[in-house]
Amino acid sequence: MKLKTQLALVSLVIFACAAPRAAAQSNAGEWQFSVAPYLWAAGMDGTIRIADLEADVDLAFSDIISDLDFALMGHFDMRNESWVLSSDLVYVDLGQTEDIVEGAIEATVNANLDLTLFELAGGYRLSPVFTLLAGVRWVDMGTGLTYSGDLVDEDASAGASWIDPLIGVHALAPLNDRWWLGVRADVGGFGVGSELTWQAYADIGFRVSKLVSVMLGYHVFDMDYQDGSGLAAVDLDVTISGPQLGVVFTF
Repeated sequence: MKLKTQLALVSLVIFACAAPRAAAQSNAGEWQFSVAPYLWAAGMDGTIRIADLEADVDLAFSDIISDLDFALMGHFDMRNESWVLSSDLVYVDLGQTEDIVEGAIEATVNANLDLTLFELAGGYRLSPVFTLLAGVRWVDMGTGLTYSGDLVDEDASAGASWIDPLIGVHALAPLNDRWWLGVRADVGGFGVGSELTWQAYADIGFRVSKLVSVMLGYHVFDMDYQDGSGLAAVDLDVTISGPQLGVVFTF
Protein backbone atom coordinates (compact mmCIF):
# COMPACT_ATOMS: atom_id res chain seq x y z
CA MET A 1 0.00 0.00 0.00
CA LYS A 2 1.51 3.32 -1.06
CA LEU A 3 0.17 6.56 0.39
CA LYS A 4 1.54 10.11 0.26
CA THR A 5 1.19 11.73 3.64
CA GLN A 6 2.86 14.23 5.87
CA LEU A 7 4.73 11.91 8.17
CA ALA A 8 6.83 13.70 10.70
CA LEU A 9 7.84 10.17 11.38
CA VAL A 10 11.47 9.93 10.51
CA SER A 11 11.76 13.68 10.43
CA LEU A 12 14.46 14.21 12.92
CA VAL A 13 16.39 11.13 12.08
CA ILE A 14 18.28 14.07 12.30
CA PHE A 15 20.54 13.19 12.97
CA ALA A 16 21.60 16.48 13.32
CA CYS A 17 24.63 14.58 13.65
CA ALA A 18 27.02 17.40 13.08
CA ALA A 19 26.81 20.25 15.52
CA PRO A 20 28.45 23.67 15.76
CA ARG A 21 32.22 23.67 16.13
CA ALA A 22 34.19 26.27 18.04
CA ALA A 23 36.20 28.82 16.10
CA ALA A 24 39.26 29.16 18.28
CA GLN A 25 42.33 27.09 17.64
CA SER A 26 43.98 25.37 20.62
CA ASN A 27 47.42 26.39 21.81
CA ALA A 28 50.13 23.73 21.71
CA GLY A 29 49.58 21.05 24.35
CA GLU A 30 46.44 22.70 25.76
CA TRP A 31 42.98 21.16 25.60
CA GLN A 32 40.05 23.33 24.60
CA PHE A 33 36.47 22.29 25.39
CA SER A 34 33.23 23.31 23.66
CA VAL A 35 29.56 22.71 24.52
CA ALA A 36 26.91 23.63 21.94
CA PRO A 37 23.11 23.39 22.10
CA TYR A 38 21.71 23.80 18.58
CA LEU A 39 18.67 23.65 16.32
CA TRP A 40 18.54 22.06 12.87
CA ALA A 41 15.59 23.54 10.97
CA ALA A 42 15.47 20.62 8.57
CA GLY A 43 12.96 19.45 6.01
CA MET A 44 12.80 15.88 4.78
CA ASP A 45 12.26 14.09 1.48
CA GLY A 46 12.12 10.34 0.87
CA THR A 47 10.18 7.18 1.66
CA ILE A 48 9.50 5.04 4.72
CA ARG A 49 8.16 1.49 4.66
CA ILE A 50 7.15 -0.80 7.52
CA ALA A 51 6.06 -4.28 6.42
CA ASP A 52 3.69 -3.65 3.47
CA LEU A 53 2.76 -0.09 4.49
CA GLU A 54 4.69 2.62 2.66
CA ALA A 55 4.54 6.42 2.64
CA ASP A 56 6.21 9.10 0.53
CA VAL A 57 7.52 11.95 2.65
CA ASP A 58 8.01 15.53 1.44
CA LEU A 59 8.06 17.83 4.45
CA ALA A 60 9.11 21.38 5.17
CA PHE A 61 10.45 22.24 8.62
CA SER A 62 7.13 23.97 9.48
CA ASP A 63 5.31 20.63 8.96
CA ILE A 64 7.78 18.78 11.18
CA ILE A 65 7.89 21.22 14.09
CA SER A 66 4.08 21.19 14.47
CA ASP A 67 4.20 17.44 15.19
CA LEU A 68 7.19 17.50 17.52
CA ASP A 69 6.40 16.43 21.10
CA PHE A 70 9.93 16.79 22.47
CA ALA A 71 13.50 17.16 21.14
CA LEU A 72 16.95 17.53 22.65
CA MET A 73 20.10 18.33 20.64
CA GLY A 74 23.58 19.02 21.93
CA HIS A 75 27.25 18.72 21.02
CA PHE A 76 30.51 18.44 22.97
CA ASP A 77 34.09 18.41 21.75
CA MET A 78 37.61 18.68 23.08
CA ARG A 79 40.74 19.40 21.06
CA ASN A 80 44.41 20.25 21.31
CA GLU A 81 47.08 20.97 18.73
CA SER A 82 46.99 17.43 17.29
CA TRP A 83 43.80 15.61 18.37
CA VAL A 84 40.02 16.08 18.44
CA LEU A 85 37.37 14.08 20.30
CA SER A 86 33.69 14.97 19.73
CA SER A 87 30.25 13.65 20.62
CA ASP A 88 26.74 14.55 19.53
CA LEU A 89 23.33 13.60 20.96
CA VAL A 90 19.83 13.86 19.47
CA TYR A 91 16.64 12.69 21.14
CA VAL A 92 13.27 13.06 19.39
CA ASP A 93 9.70 12.12 20.39
CA LEU A 94 7.26 12.61 17.51
CA GLY A 95 3.55 11.92 17.05
CA GLN A 96 1.12 12.78 14.24
CA THR A 97 -2.52 12.15 13.28
CA GLU A 98 -3.72 13.04 9.80
CA ASP A 99 -7.11 12.72 8.10
CA ILE A 100 -7.03 11.79 4.41
CA VAL A 101 -9.89 12.04 1.91
CA GLU A 102 -9.65 10.43 -1.53
CA GLY A 103 -12.96 10.75 -3.31
CA ALA A 104 -15.62 9.12 -1.14
CA ILE A 105 -13.02 7.27 0.93
CA GLU A 106 -11.89 8.71 4.27
CA ALA A 107 -9.01 7.42 6.35
CA THR A 108 -6.93 8.43 9.36
CA VAL A 109 -3.19 7.95 9.61
CA ASN A 110 -1.43 7.83 13.00
CA ALA A 111 2.36 7.94 13.06
CA ASN A 112 4.83 7.96 15.92
CA LEU A 113 8.57 7.88 16.38
CA ASP A 114 10.96 7.65 19.34
CA LEU A 115 14.53 8.23 18.23
CA THR A 116 17.85 8.42 20.06
CA LEU A 117 20.98 9.22 18.07
CA PHE A 118 24.53 9.39 19.44
CA GLU A 119 27.76 10.04 17.56
CA LEU A 120 31.32 9.66 18.85
CA ALA A 121 34.26 10.59 16.63
CA GLY A 122 37.98 11.12 16.97
CA GLY A 123 40.23 13.07 14.66
CA TYR A 124 43.83 13.87 13.85
CA ARG A 125 44.65 17.46 12.89
CA LEU A 126 46.81 17.49 9.78
CA SER A 127 47.09 21.26 10.19
CA PRO A 128 45.33 24.02 12.14
CA VAL A 129 42.66 23.94 9.40
CA PHE A 130 42.21 20.28 8.32
CA THR A 131 41.19 17.33 10.51
CA LEU A 132 40.69 13.67 9.49
CA LEU A 133 37.78 11.99 11.34
CA ALA A 134 36.73 8.43 12.20
CA GLY A 135 34.00 7.26 14.53
CA VAL A 136 30.66 5.57 15.07
CA ARG A 137 27.03 6.66 15.03
CA TRP A 138 24.47 4.76 17.16
CA VAL A 139 20.77 4.89 16.30
CA ASP A 140 17.90 3.51 18.41
CA MET A 141 14.49 3.92 16.80
CA GLY A 142 10.91 2.81 17.31
CA THR A 143 8.29 3.61 14.65
CA GLY A 144 4.63 2.88 14.10
CA LEU A 145 2.01 3.42 11.38
CA THR A 146 -1.74 2.93 11.76
CA TYR A 147 -4.23 3.35 8.93
CA SER A 148 -7.96 3.25 9.74
CA GLY A 149 -11.02 4.28 7.73
CA ASP A 150 -13.77 3.16 5.38
CA LEU A 151 -11.76 0.56 3.46
CA VAL A 152 -8.54 0.45 5.46
CA ASP A 153 -7.74 -0.96 8.86
CA GLU A 154 -4.05 -1.79 9.11
CA ASP A 155 -1.19 -1.08 11.46
CA ALA A 156 2.49 -1.86 11.64
CA SER A 157 5.28 -1.12 14.08
CA ALA A 158 8.98 -1.79 14.16
CA GLY A 159 12.03 -1.12 16.28
CA ALA A 160 15.63 -1.02 15.21
CA SER A 161 19.00 -0.30 16.77
CA TRP A 162 22.24 -0.17 14.84
CA ILE A 163 25.77 1.26 14.76
CA ASP A 164 27.36 2.82 11.69
CA PRO A 165 31.11 3.34 11.30
CA LEU A 166 32.00 6.64 9.66
CA ILE A 167 34.99 8.43 8.16
CA GLY A 168 35.24 12.06 7.16
CA VAL A 169 37.11 15.34 6.99
CA HIS A 170 36.54 18.65 8.74
CA ALA A 171 37.99 22.03 7.73
CA LEU A 172 37.84 25.05 10.04
CA ALA A 173 39.37 28.30 8.79
CA PRO A 174 39.44 31.48 10.89
CA LEU A 175 38.84 34.60 8.77
CA ASN A 176 40.02 36.94 11.54
CA ASP A 177 39.89 37.01 15.34
CA ARG A 178 36.05 36.91 15.35
CA TRP A 179 34.80 35.19 12.17
CA TRP A 180 35.38 31.65 10.85
CA LEU A 181 34.22 29.30 8.10
CA GLY A 182 33.71 25.55 8.62
CA VAL A 183 33.03 22.60 6.28
CA ARG A 184 32.51 18.93 7.17
CA ALA A 185 31.76 15.84 5.07
CA ASP A 186 31.56 12.18 6.11
CA VAL A 187 30.32 8.85 4.81
CA GLY A 188 29.31 5.78 6.84
CA GLY A 189 27.27 2.63 7.13
CA PHE A 190 28.98 0.48 4.47
CA GLY A 191 26.43 -2.28 5.10
CA VAL A 192 27.52 -2.70 8.72
CA GLY A 193 24.44 -0.96 10.16
CA SER A 194 22.71 1.06 7.46
CA GLU A 195 23.40 0.43 3.79
CA LEU A 196 24.94 3.89 3.38
CA THR A 197 24.86 7.28 5.08
CA TRP A 198 26.52 10.53 4.11
CA GLN A 199 26.36 14.08 5.35
CA ALA A 200 27.85 17.47 4.55
CA TYR A 201 27.56 20.92 6.06
CA ALA A 202 29.06 24.38 5.81
CA ASP A 203 28.80 27.11 8.42
CA ILE A 204 29.95 30.59 9.29
CA GLY A 205 30.57 31.60 12.90
CA PHE A 206 31.04 34.77 14.93
CA ARG A 207 32.83 35.03 18.25
CA VAL A 208 30.71 37.21 20.55
CA SER A 209 33.17 36.97 23.45
CA LYS A 210 36.01 34.75 24.63
CA LEU A 211 33.49 32.21 25.94
CA VAL A 212 30.51 32.53 23.55
CA SER A 213 30.17 32.15 19.77
CA VAL A 214 27.21 31.79 17.42
CA MET A 215 27.08 29.94 14.11
CA LEU A 216 24.76 29.64 11.13
CA GLY A 217 25.09 26.95 8.48
CA TYR A 218 23.42 24.53 6.10
CA HIS A 219 23.38 20.78 6.72
CA VAL A 220 22.44 17.80 4.52
CA PHE A 221 22.10 14.22 5.81
CA ASP A 222 21.17 11.19 3.70
CA MET A 223 20.34 7.72 5.03
CA ASP A 224 19.51 4.38 3.38
CA TYR A 225 18.59 1.70 5.96
CA GLN A 226 17.01 -1.72 5.36
CA ASP A 227 16.41 -4.53 7.82
CA GLY A 228 14.13 -7.48 8.46
CA SER A 229 11.54 -9.17 6.28
CA GLY A 230 7.78 -9.67 6.20
CA LEU A 231 5.98 -7.92 9.04
CA ALA A 232 9.32 -6.93 10.58
CA ALA A 233 10.67 -5.23 7.45
CA VAL A 234 11.88 -1.64 7.76
CA ASP A 235 13.08 0.40 4.77
CA LEU A 236 14.12 4.04 5.19
CA ASP A 237 15.44 6.13 2.30
CA VAL A 238 15.43 9.79 3.35
CA THR A 239 17.35 13.01 2.80
CA ILE A 240 17.17 15.64 5.52
CA SER A 241 18.43 19.16 4.86
CA GLY A 242 18.08 22.71 6.13
CA PRO A 243 19.75 25.59 7.99
CA GLN A 244 21.39 25.01 11.36
CA LEU A 245 21.77 27.53 14.20
CA GLY A 246 23.80 27.04 17.35
CA VAL A 247 25.45 28.72 20.34
CA VAL A 248 28.97 27.54 21.22
CA PHE A 249 30.36 27.87 24.75
CA THR A 250 34.15 27.49 24.78
CA PHE A 251 36.42 27.11 27.80
